[in-house]
Formats: sequence, structure tokens, C-alpha cells
Amino acid sequence: MNRILGRSPRTAPARIWKALNVHFDDFRVWYKITYRRGRILATEGDAWQGLDAPAHFEDPSLFYHGDGIVPRVEQRAVGHIAGAEVVRFTFPTLHPMKFPETNLAVGRLYRNRRAPGAPVVIISHGWAHKTLRTIEHLYVRPFVRAGFSVAFVAHPLHFERTPPGTYSGELVVSADVVLTVEAFRQGVIDMIGAANWLRAGGHRTIGVFGYSLGGYLAGIMAAVRDDWAFAVLGGAGDSPVSPILDTPLGRNIREDLEACGMLDRAKLSRAWRVISPAAFRPLVAKERILLIAGRYDRIMLPASVRRLWRAWGRPPIQWMNRGHYALLATNRGLMSRAIPFMKQMTSGASAGGGPQDAAPTAGLSGAGRLVRSSNHL
Repeated sequence: MNRILGRSPRTAPARIWKALNVHFDDFRVWYKITYRRGRILATEGDAWQGLDAPAHFEDPSLFYHGDGIVPRVEQRAVGHIAGAEVVRFTFPTLHPMKFPETNLAVGRLYRNRRAPGAPVVIISHGWAHKTLRTIEHLYVRPFVRAGFSVAFVAHPLHFERTPPGTYSGELVVSADVVLTVEAFRQGVIDMIGAANWLRAGGHRTIGVFGYSLGGYLAGIMAAVRDDWAFAVLGGAGDSPVSPILDTPLGRNIREDLEACGMLDRAKLSRAWRVISPAAFRPLVAKERILLIAGRYDRIMLPASVRRLWRAWGRPPIQWMNRGHYALLATNRGLMSRAIPFMKQMTSGASAGGGPQDAAPTAGLSGAGRLVRSSNHL
């Protein structure tokens, strides 16, 4: 760490910058808990008590099953963005949930035009995105410009996987602690399934990039298999327990947890341990992991990030003078640190299709009209 966290900036511009970041986070959180309150859900019965079975942590692939299974993918070309052909793909989830809408995994592959055998970044996105346009602007396009192909899978209960009458991501984190676990579980399994499909198609160098809520899922993916070229987590900490119990973001869910008797740190930590990256040891080599965190983050608190860093054996970590949203969504933020690291980790893979990156087989490319992003993938 470059300096002691929490130390007050010494200059007036630095103090102003910190205050702006803090207020930006506070405003976004206030808006969400005031105008985007999710429906009131509750934990029922005692099914949550079996979620921390020791076997889940001895071999995470038993819980996050599906590794090695290539899903039955349907795909079609939907157009292009600058530098990449775009293919929409779907497949039946490898881990069904009670909501039929979320049981069809939906994603896009942005295949780099300049280098069909380029390394692939799997994006594990944040909570409650409303449109694909934001993800394309902030993450997909910069990755393509940097020479990568990109695969994006909508998380469960988001985008087209959203049940009627709910907004994108509303049901993912709630006081129904078992539903939360199942949503995380389905998300991890479906992204691993997409990676298996990509490898079967000839893409052999694949890494994972997760931010905010998606950072938890990316961290779990790093504990399930060891062949990721890199694992980059931005604005993510040790456990979803922290933002729910320790920050204003969790206010509404805390009310619902109290109503169903689950507002207890020990009980919630037990129930959500299996979706907490710090509960696992990554299989990916430590030098291929990068944590990127904001010193002023009001959602993924620095203390939570430090707990993950220590639990994982102190992999590379970079601290930035940013809050949560400024880290994820501003120039010279998260991507300014992620891309150089990812390029370094894939420098042995030939952009034109070297020994680690055979050119993908036919059927993954497409061309046509310019893609116009919306809630539909």
C-alpha cells in the first residue's frame, strides 16, 4: 500500500478531491435506497444453515459445478462496434433457479477484428445495470482498443433475465439469503460455461475481470479453476456482508433482514460465506491476480478489501484516490490500471494466433448493422 489508508490528504486540492468522491458515492447510494428500493423479501425456514457445508470450501467446484461442460449454445451475428464483430449467444443455464426468465443465459462476444485469436476478457458486471450501453462504453470498447476480445454474460436476474415486474438486478441481493446465494451461484456457473464454450471454439487465453458485485463472482471463479490468464477485481471486497451491514447502501435490506430474524452478523456471514471470495483460496497464481480499490470507497470499504487481500496471501493490489463510482466510471480510474496488467499477463499470447491462441473456429464471427445497445442483449 502506498500510504496509510484513512490519512487525511495534506493539500487543499486533495481534500476537495476526496470530498467530491465521498459525496458522489453518498449521492448515488441515497438515490438507490430512496428511489430504487427493492421488494421486501425474507428468508424462510432453515435451508440457509446448510450453505456453509465444509465440502463447499474444500472443493468449490462441487458447489459451483459445471466446469468442463460445454453448454448448448445458440448464436447469431448482431452487428459490430468499432474494432469488433458482435455475436449474441444464449444457452440453457447449467444451474436452474425458480425464475424461468433467468434460466436462459444471455451474452455477447465482441470478437476483435484485428486479432481473431486475441485473448478474451470475460466481464463480470456490477449490480443493477439498466442498459448494455454503459458496459460497452466503460469497459468493452477500451478492451477492444487494447487488443482483446470480450465476452459478456448477463448476470442472473439482470437485463433479459429479469422476471416481470422487477427491475434489472433487483432480486440478486435481498433478505432472502438463499435466493442471493443461488443468484451468485448461477452467475458463476454460467460464466464458467461460457468460458468452456469459448475454449471449445479455439479461444485458449481467457481471463476474468469483475467490478463491484461482479468482483465477488470473479473472485469465486478464480477459486474454482486455475487456468485463467488473469483475475482482476475492481472495487470488490471480502464478502457481500460488508456493504449490506456496514454501509448506507444496505439500509433497506437490513430492515428486511431484521423483519425475518436474519439481521445478525454471525448468521449472515455463515449464510453468505459460500459467496464470499475471502472464504476461498484462489487457484490462480498470486502474481496473476490484481486487486484495484478506492481509498475513499463508501460501498466496498477499504477494510473489506484489505481482508480479501490478506485472505488471498497478499496478491498485487493498487489503491487509487477514488470513491466507488469514480473508480469504476471515470477516466484514469479502474481501467487505467486493469488494462496494462492484463496485457502484461497475456504478453505471451500472439494477437495473430500463436501457440497459446489458435484462431477460433468458424461460427463465432458476425457482421451487419451498427449495434444499438439497450436492455436487450
